[in-house]
Amino acid sequence: PRRLGVARSAAADSTMVEAMDTDAPAPAPAEEEPAAPPDPASLYRADIRSAQASVERFVTSREPRFAQAALKLMACLRKAGFAAASPTQPVLAAAIASAFGPSHPLRERLLAALPPPAAEPEAADAAGAEGKEGGEAKKRPLLPEMELILELLVLLALIDGGKLPVALSLADALLERVASWNRRTLDPFAERAYFYSSWAYEKAGKIEAVRSRLLAAQRTSCLHHNTACQATLLNLLLRSYMSAKLFVQADKLLAKSAFPEQASNGQLARYLYYTGRIKALQLEYSEAHRCLLQAQRKAPQSSSKAVGFKLAAHKLGAIVQLLLGEIPERAVFRASSTRAPMRPYLKLVQAVRTGDLAAFRDAMAEHAAVFAADGNAALVLRLRQNVIRAGLRNVSLAYSRIHLSDAAAKLALDTPGDMESIAAKAIRDGVIDATIDHEAGVLISSGSADTYSTLEPQAAYHKRITFCLNLHNDAVKAMSYPPDAHKGDLPDADAIKERQREEQELAEALAEEDEF
Repeated sequence: PRRLGVARSAAADSTMVEAMDTDAPAPAPAEEEPAAPPDPASLYRADIRSAQASVERFVTSREPRFAQAALKLMACLRKAGFAAASPTQPVLAAAIASAFGPSHPLRERLLAALPPPAAEPEAADAAGAEGKEGGEAKKRPLLPEMELILELLVLLALIDGGKLPVALSLADALLERVASWNRRTLDPFAERAYFYSSWAYEKAGKIEAVRSRLLAAQRTSCLHHNTACQATLLNLLLRSYMSAKLFVQADKLLAKSAFPEQASNGQLARYLYYTGRIKALQLEYSEAHRCLLQAQRKAPQSSSKAVGFKLAAHKLGAIVQLLLGEIPERAVFRASSTRAPMRPYLKLVQAVRTGDLAAFRDAMAEHAAVFAADGNAALVLRLRQNVIRAGLRNVSLAYSRIHLSDAAAKLALDTPGDMESIAAKAIRDGVIDATIDHEAGVLISSGSADTYSTLEPQAAYHKRITFCLNLHNDAVKAMSYPPDAHKGDLPDADAIKERQREEQELAEALAEEDEF
């Protein structure tokens, strides 16, 4: 009985344990609390401190990568403070209030353009040492480079907020401030100051008012060999002249100035685009096409960057190709990012290719506002002659004899009486191979000549064979006469001294034999 009681108690205990294991629910894992979104003001304050650290390292080490890092942070700071009611603008005001001394000439003007400064967060007690180091860093004088970054952030906030009168007064003070400094470490930041100041004037419709200052700054940058400012100011001056329709002055500026080779790809792409537009307006279509093609290649190849610039270059390039008598590639009009904006220009290409003057008029009337907004209306008007030539070529190929009045009707000319002069000019330029019977008023097309009965195939083969022979000769010369091969045969100084010593000994031996 005693053993049975022990067994029953053990069985009861095991049953109780199993019941506890099976009946009791498993403890649920603790739910993780969702992370709180980062405070925009704290992130903005941290970016300002990072930009200041990058500027200090750039001034100390003169390495351009630190300046680029500071400029990238400035772009991020601008995006964070783009909204008018952004919580980051009081942080910017607090940074200016703490960094600019009471006697700074721009302190009150900058603070007046921003909301009241935000209160700076107090340092934690656990970071006492770091707080001391931060206090020592605040006591250091504000570098002109960092001062310029803070002033540019305020200028961009005013431009984005639409406060153009206040932005213009700040831009004037900013340009005077930049002109008073003479620091080579300020060049990357002064470039942005000139660019954004000119942009403020352009948005206000007063870009001519800043042209004299840009010319003076361009002259100073050339004397200081300031590559960054030199390239930016040259592009700003070209844009200023073109906005005022002063294309002759812009061409003179191009002829008398040289674009620096060390400039960035962005500035080079802008320079090539402006050059291409100026050359196109001056009827130099081949040079314009070359510059526009290079501008498209120098532009960022990413589909999300510089979309407006690439679209403007493609629009102007399509018109220049049509003026040259070429048809642009279809890929430009089929891309998803450019399909809708390039539709008016696609209609122009179709009208020029088919020689349909009526379709050309319809495209001009329908999209006149688009062409005027793009600044290409004057160049589009020049395409009328190309449309007439293409249509006249089609008529000449379709009819061996056609009356001039019928040809004018097919081309849908506004003044049919000009058909004779148009046909005569096309014959003189070699567009069509035909003759005009002036008495009967008939255009007589010559029969299509067999190209292989002329000397053109022979000349083409001769040109190709000459190219191949020249390439073969150059390759043989490169193999037979490697560079600097003759230098190995020249004797060195020791060999020359040894030979002179041997010659002297031989001469002495001969002299002794003569004496005997």
